Parts: sequence; structure tokens; C-alpha cells
Amino acid sequence: MGSPAIDPEDIMRRLRAPGHGLAWTPLEPDRARHAPAGQDHDRGPLEYLHAHWAPADTFDPATVGGGVRGRVVALVGRITYRVLGPYFRHEREVLAHLVQANEALEQRCDELVRRQHDLEEALVARQVAEARNLSDLAAVLDSGTRATAGSALDRAGSDPAP
Repeated sequence: MGSPAIDPEDIMRRLRAPGHGLAWTPLEPDRARHAPAGQDHDRGPLEYLHAHWAPADTFDPATVGGGVRGRVVALVGRITYRVLGPYFRHEREVLAHLVQANEALEQRCDELVRRQHDLEEALVARQVAEARNLSDLAAVLDSGTRATAGSALDRAGSDPAP
């Protein structure tokens, strides 16, 4: 059981019949949806990291005060920072690299947002061009003339069909 062959001339006759004209036009893309949102990200946390990333890696005994309690705290502080000094230096390097990585990630995200915006603009331009082409096609199909089709093809850079 084969399906009946499609007759393009019959389809065109039906489309051109009175009261059965093409009742559509292609829609323009929604430019407001693709409008640039701007750079609304908050740099506050990254600025805070830049200002406060370094942990203390030395101990100043003069800050603890005097008296027996001050001498004990100063002694414990010097011993602690002497023993844990390499660890604190390592942690300082890790935090420095972490802040640098966050800065690089922020810059990369900004680049990606700019690239996405460029691609959205290209997409909108392509949709507008497609909408114009479909409007020209609708006019050709509605009128049945090849003169409009020829001018549309000339605009696209092709030779008009005979």
C-alpha cells in the first residue's frame, strides 16, 4: 500500500484559491529578551579576599602585654610560630594561589558573558534575515509571480530562476 503522490501544483492551486491566502507572517525575534544585561556581578567578595588573604606568619611578643601572663603567652607564641612556621608559610602560598585562581575565573566568566552576548546578537541578526526571507517567500507564494522571486534571489547573490 503506497501513499498517494504529492502534487505540488494541486497544493499551490489550493493555496491560491480565494479565501485561502497565506494568513501568516514570520515573527521578528524578541530583541528585548536578547538585550545586554550588563556586568551586574558583585566584586565585593573578591576585593575582600585581595585585602585579607594573608594569614599571620609571625608572632610579635610586644603585642601581648607585660606581666607573668604576657611572658607566658609570648613564650608559647614564639614556640608555636617557630614549630608551625613552615605550615603557615605553605598555607599562605595556598591562599595566594586560591585568590589568583578566583581572579582568573572571574575574568574568564566575564569573557564568556561577552562571547555569549556576541553569539546572541548574531543569532538575532540571523533570525531577522530568516524572517525577511520567509516574508519574501510568502509574497511569492501568495502572488504566484516570479518577478518578486527574482529580485529576492538577486539580493541573496544567486541567479534568478528562468
